[in-house]
Amino acid sequence: MKFLTKHINSDILTEDLKYKSGADNSRLRIKLLEEQHNFCAYTEKYFSNIDCAEVEHFNPSLKDTDNYYNYYTTLRYANQQKISKYPIYKKSDFFKTLFFQDDAELKSRIYYEDFEYLLTNKDDREAGDLVGYLGLNDDYLYGERMMHIDRLKSTIGDFTPEQKQTYFKKYKNDLSFPTAIEYEFEIDLSALLP
Repeated sequence: MKFLTKHINSDILTEDLKYKSGADNSRLRIKLLEEQHNFCAYTEKYFSNIDCAEVEHFNPSLKDTDNYYNYYTTLRYANQQKISKYPIYKKSDFFKTLFFQDDAELKSRIYYEDFEYLLTNKDDREAGDLVGYLGLNDDYLYGERMMHIDRLKSTIGDFTPEQKQTYFKKYKNDLSFPTAIEYEFEIDLSALLP
């Protein structure tokens, strides 16, 4: 969940970029992709050249009245899955607190282990609702994350940490699911994901 954080010095805020229905929002999309280092904010999949990266309104009820703090770039499928869950979660507290936009707060409440996103405190309904809303542990995403890591293990499992870093510098598309990669391979990708 590396790409939910928002930045007070964002170019989007500086340039006062706003989403406009029926208009060309490509500049906003490009800036969001830059901030998210070319990853889907919800799934952590790396966008390939043929993926559809959409400007997504985290809280769909704010569309056309929202701002930077409600915008993310996501894969179309992840966006559609989330939209279908909105009626279930629309009264959840995370829409008010936006706790997940603070990286330290997010990491203190939700963590990754063995292909799943788990809660630090099992009674943390707000964090649990966020995991459910984004579908982080839904079968389709869990399965894809697991298959990606298994394939990487067969490819680079015996590499040294330095060789793994070199591999990911060369094959950026294999950086999908960086949280899982860091956990499973015990490496730090921060140099590749500034």
